[in-house]
Amino acid sequence: MGLLIKAEKLDSFLIERYLEKEFTKEWYDFNGVDYDGVEVNIESYVQTFYSPDGSANEVKMVFEDFQTASFQTALNELRNSFVEEYVTSYISLAEKIAYGTSLKLHLEEKLEKFRGKKTGVMFAPILSDFISALSIQFVEVIDSRSGNNSFHFHEQYSHKKVLNKLYKLLISEELISKETKEHHFFSLFQNKEVEKPVAWVGTSSSLKLFIQFVNNTENGFEDKGDYKWRIAVKCFVKVSQKNLRKITYTNLRTYKITDKTKLVFGALLEESVLKI
Repeated sequence: MGLLIKAEKLDSFLIERYLEKEFTKEWYDFNGVDYDGVEVNIESYVQTFYSPDGSANEVKMVFEDFQTASFQTALNELRNSFVEEYVTSYISLAEKIAYGTSLKLHLEEKLEKFRGKKTGVMFAPILSDFISALSIQFVEVIDSRSGNNSFHFHEQYSHKKVLNKLYKLLISEELISKETKEHHFFSLFQNKEVEKPVAWVGTSSSLKLFIQFVNNTENGFEDKGDYKWRIAVKCFVKVSQKNLRKITYTNLRTYKITDKTKLVFGALLEESVLKI
C-alpha cells in the first residue's frame, strides 16, 4: 500500500465514533463471547489481568483511549513504510530529503484539517509530534553551516546578566557538574560547534524545562524550534540512572516534565534569572 493511501486512512479518525465496532469486539473477546457484528457498545469497562504470582491488575478500557492508541498505530505503520522506502531507495540524499519533505507537507495539510474538526482535535497533538519527529530525522539536516550546533543568546537583550545568573543557579542547585567553568557554559550559547558538552547531573525533567527556557525569545534566546532537542544533546550529556546510557534527543523530546520540576525549578528560573 502506497504512503499516500496510508496517509489518507488517517481521515477515517475524523468520523465520529470511528472504531466503535472494533472496541465492542474487544469487549466480547475479553468475555469469551462471539461478536455478532451488529451490537455496538462503547461504554468504558474494566479488564482484569492476572500476573504469574496470581495478583490481579485492573485496567479501565476507555473508547477514546482505544481510538488514540489505534491512531498511533496507524502513524507507526505509515512511518515504517516511509523508512523502508527511504532506506532502500537507490537515490541521492537530496532526493530522499525532497521525498520526505513532500510527505511532511502532505501531513501538515492533514494536521490543519484535524485541528479544524471537533472530531480531530484529540488526534492533532499526536500527529503534530509525529510530523516533528519525522522532520528532524529525515527531512531537516544539521551540519556545521546551519547555525544549529549550539544555542544562541542575544547579547543586546535587556537582562544582560542572564547567562551569569543561569550558570550560578545551575551550579548552586547541582544541576550541572561543579567542575563546569563559566566560560565553558557560555560557549553553549554562541551558535558554534560544541567541542565538549557539559555534564547535566540533574533530572531529565529539569533538563527538558531548561531547554525550553533557553529557547524562548522572551528570555533573550533564539528559538531553535524542533532542532532544540538535537542541539541539547550536543551541548549537554545526561546519563540515565536506569540503564547508564546517554539520553538521546528522542528521549528528551518525548520526556514529560513533572509538576514538581515546574513548581520548583520553574520558579527558580523566573525568580533567580529573569527578575531584575
